[in-house]
Amino acid sequence: MSQPIVLTNGQHEIKIYTVQNRGRAVFQLSFYEGGHRQRQTYGKLSDARREAKVVLGRLAVNTHEADALSTADMESYVIARKHVMPTGVPLHVCAELFAQAHVKLGGRPLLDAVQFFTDYHPTDAVTKPLAELIEDFATHRQAMGVASGYVADIRRQLGRFAAASPGRSLTQLRTAEIDRWLGGLSRHPITKNNIRKIFITFGNWAKANRYLPANRPTEFDGLMLYKEPPTKVGIYTPAELGTMFAAVAARRPELLPWLACAAYTGARVSEIDHLAWENISFDRNFVEIESSKVRTKARRLVPLQEALKARLQPYRRDLGPINVYGLPQAALKRIAAEEGIELKANGFRHSYISYRLAAINDTARVALEAGNSPEVIFQHYRELVTPEDAAQWFSVALPTIPKPENVIAMKSA
Repeated sequence: MSQPIVLTNGQHEIKIYTVQNRGRAVFQLSFYEGGHRQRQTYGKLSDARREAKVVLGRLAVNTHEADALSTADMESYVIARKHVMPTGVPLHVCAELFAQAHVKLGGRPLLDAVQFFTDYHPTDAVTKPLAELIEDFATHRQAMGVASGYVADIRRQLGRFAAASPGRSLTQLRTAEIDRWLGGLSRHPITKNNIRKIFITFGNWAKANRYLPANRPTEFDGLMLYKEPPTKVGIYTPAELGTMFAAVAARRPELLPWLACAAYTGARVSEIDHLAWENISFDRNFVEIESSKVRTKARRLVPLQEALKARLQPYRRDLGPINVYGLPQAALKRIAAEEGIELKANGFRHSYISYRLAAINDTARVALEAGNSPEVIFQHYRELVTPEDAAQWFSVALPTIPKPENVIAMKSA
């Protein structure tokens, strides 16, 4: 190696070495900057000299700035370097990153932003694809014993959202995009609010299982609540009920137990469809109803009205389903139409609640019997009918149920 070319600014020097690289001469700069030896290689000597002059100028400026540092500045530098040394990140890089963060945060403390990030991205968080989490949530609810309809609704509604959000993880979801998806569904506001509740429950489950931060609201908590239009409760008159009893007795007598339970228990249609004779205690005067509400399998007891007892007695059995027809509502709709009566949505349940409330004037008790909240009962059913109407509804004097020839009455065990 030949003697190097030396360039200097009086305080610093740079040496240019001529070295061989694969049979050809290249020119290598060698100098110290920031306490470390630096090397740069160029194919032309002119390029090496030009770069050497640039470096010498930079070193001269840095030396001047260093000479201008006060004792306090030097102490600050030493302390700062001590703090950043364990990170392996150069001090000037740390300073640059801090300055950028300071501007973006608008002067707010950087540690606040760090704390916010770690809260939402905990190091011990469990990660899974969104579709797997939804299935885990549905399976967990199923194991808890919630109604099968609710579990199916979880898979259906959350599954649709996951399919519409391919590649998205749970932590990436934002309230705005979920609101857009939910708002775009062609569903009634009540249905949208029910789906919203499923999302919120899913979020709470995810927090409990460390898929989301436990100490922060989820993106689901801020979902839009849809305004539900007021609905007018449709009920039957005692005269309409009497007409339906008489018509069913004449045309489809096997439907009479189902119709009587619908009129005198306040049960939902799905609950009546699962009602069995063993749920009816003629001796203790109550009907045991298993709730069909999707989030629970709770049971409740409804008083066995004298009107119901009288109409069930001719058909009384120890075991077996109340509904033996298959599609009772379809048959009842045809019979009612022939009598000029329009079958109303949840009409028998609404009628029972309305007449029962008028008869006993006890909102809490009626709510317990119906499996509803007192607020719903008070809001939708108060003062719809009179006590006189209620007396007619629950009267055993309405058309009686004839005993069909193929039904044998049996005493309860």
